[in-house]
Amino acid sequence: MNFYLKIIAGLICVLLFSECNKDKITDDTYFGSKIMILGHRGMGRNYRMPWNTIQSVTPAIGIGADGSELDVQITKDSVLVFYHDHLLNPGTTCTGRIYESNWSDIKQCEYYSVENNVFINSVDELFSKIPNINKYYFSFDCGKVDTEVSDLDLYESQYLRAIKRICDKYNMSDNIFIEGTQELLVKAKALGLTNKLFIYTTFDEQGIATAYNNSFFGISTGLDEIKINTDEAHKKGLYVMCWSPNNYLQNLDALNKKVDIIQTDDPISILKYLERFNNEYIIP
Repeated sequence: MNFYLKIIAGLICVLLFSECNKDKITDDTYFGSKIMILGHRGMGRNYRMPWNTIQSVTPAIGIGADGSELDVQITKDSVLVFYHDHLLNPGTTCTGRIYESNWSDIKQCEYYSVENNVFINSVDELFSKIPNINKYYFSFDCGKVDTEVSDLDLYESQYLRAIKRICDKYNMSDNIFIEGTQELLVKAKALGLTNKLFIYTTFDEQGIATAYNNSFFGISTGLDEIKINTDEAHKKGLYVMCWSPNNYLQNLDALNKKVDIIQTDDPISILKYLERFNNEYIIP
């Protein structure tokens, strides 16, 4: 009897599994590719290591993410660094504004972290330590630029030229997206940057029109800011990048909204759901 019960139980499990798979959300996009999964500042806000660091980005890549979104600042001597704000405190042992400091001073700034010896990283430093860097994609969040500088036009031009130099050095122009305001992206085009440009905007008819009329590559928006069907942008050839679901259900919401690129604070659950998680990688 137990033998037959086991067979019946097994059949029920198979049927249930098949039924669940019918409702599984596809990761195919409107443009015929797979949804790109980027870690939000690396492994996300809930990871034990500070965001925007080598210690957070490399595990995101290791578990199977296509790359990472990262916040980018620039030093006085034109070195690009990964950091969320233009002020060094209260997140690190240093104080002051990044743009008023040279890289030789910035690289000694240590994060307040669960572990010692976690320092601010330059873009060059991170890229040089990731093998086969051209396999991965990075979205540079350029929305936290220092707007308090005395000459904003000069500052933004210096900032964008530094991005161009790092892209040229690593042959990464196709792999580095730039997110920013309309004004910054227009300036990027004028300076000859060929990166894919994503405008920060609410995802609505007006936002789509602004992106389309400026020939930007796409729209970068918050998950909750997607007010209409993403196909309205897709029909105009615009890609949709959203940030930043931080749990399993929000990841599913992003998939349901048919975005093309997801910046997630929970890369583990979405990669497992999409069966793209690298089980061989041991997360530090």
